[in-house]
Amino acid sequence: MTADLRAVRLSTALSLGLGLLIGGVVQVLLGVGVATGPRAVALAVATAAAVLAGLATVPLLLRVHEDATPRHPLVLVLLALSGVVWALAVAPPFAGWGWAFTLAMAGGVLGCLVRGGRRAAVILGCWAVIGLGGLAGVQASSRAAAVPSRAGAGGDAVVIGTLALYTLLPLSAVWMLQVVLRLEHARRLAADLAVTRERLRFAADLHDIQGHHLQVIALKSELAERLLPGQPERAGRELAEIRRIAQVALDDTRAVVNDYRTVTVAAEARNAAAVLRSAGIRCAARVEAADLPVALGAIFAVAIREAVTNVLRHSRATEATMELVRVAAEYRLTVTNDGAGVARPEARDGTGLVGLAQRVAAQRGTVETTHEDDTFVLIVRVPTADAGGPGPGAVPDEPAPPAGRRGMRR
Repeated sequence: MTADLRAVRLSTALSLGLGLLIGGVVQVLLGVGVATGPRAVALAVATAAAVLAGLATVPLLLRVHEDATPRHPLVLVLLALSGVVWALAVAPPFAGWGWAFTLAMAGGVLGCLVRGGRRAAVILGCWAVIGLGGLAGVQASSRAAAVPSRAGAGGDAVVIGTLALYTLLPLSAVWMLQVVLRLEHARRLAADLAVTRERLRFAADLHDIQGHHLQVIALKSELAERLLPGQPERAGRELAEIRRIAQVALDDTRAVVNDYRTVTVAAEARNAAAVLRSAGIRCAARVEAADLPVALGAIFAVAIREAVTNVLRHSRATEATMELVRVAAEYRLTVTNDGAGVARPEARDGTGLVGLAQRVAAQRGTVETTHEDDTFVLIVRVPTADAGGPGPGAVPDEPAPPAGRRGMRR
């Protein structure tokens, strides 16, 4: 529980408790002068009992209880005692409007425990009981009394107005507490969502990095296995390269955990080109985006890794190109390769390009893939900051589907 919630809950409890105590004291002070004898004693005792019952109901209004209902025994006792006080006061001769304070508070407490239109019905019903009961008592007493003075009528009007406000006092205090409780729930929900989002980000980064490295290790292991009988020296070099890539994968994993991985997109392009060349694929890489923001560079690095993994996994390419440039108000990455062959339907069930499209959509960019004849082309477009797009790192409410998803693989 936060400090603000504790403070609001404490202030609500004090407001309700002080309201009940002050209402009971004012009720006795205003009414004892009118009612006398045993009747005054009975009214005072019933008022004290109603105030105690009201104080006992305060915890029901401070938190959500399954048993905090209008039929709770404490609520029924409060309503019964307040009703008894008002009935004794209304009986001729009328003991005054001041004896209705506990009934007004009881109506407010009952209104806090109901919902919707029933709340308004409870408040209006409480006002009706007080108003009709008081008018009946005044009319019954007026037969044997003189016409009241204007001063007395003015004092009664003040008391009646205060009674109306007293009925609303518990509602206002509890409503404020409920607003704070909803805000606390929303804060906890936002914290849970932030944790979930961070877990998804970490999982995506780990998939991007380790999937690429493992694919290269598998490729080179297969190559070393073929070379081992006839070319042991070259196989040894491939094994050494596998060891180096495994160490890089380990370092990258540690960097992801510590959130320190800051490999530039240019370095990623050079590494990707080297991997393709080691697999016997001629590759030319061109990166001309010196002003590329770091956040966008990370996205394009993911796109390059995904494209290279696709080339190694899904094609028999002999040539590939990578180009990242700024064209007008957008950054554009284009990766092409030959040897694509016929697109396999089962290759579309993966999440590589789909996850990439979601990341690019977060920057209002698009991912387009085309597969024509023997050539596969991946184009990633992201608008620049001065083109009216969101700042780097912006997260959309809902990922948009990639544009031009033709022949998408993985």
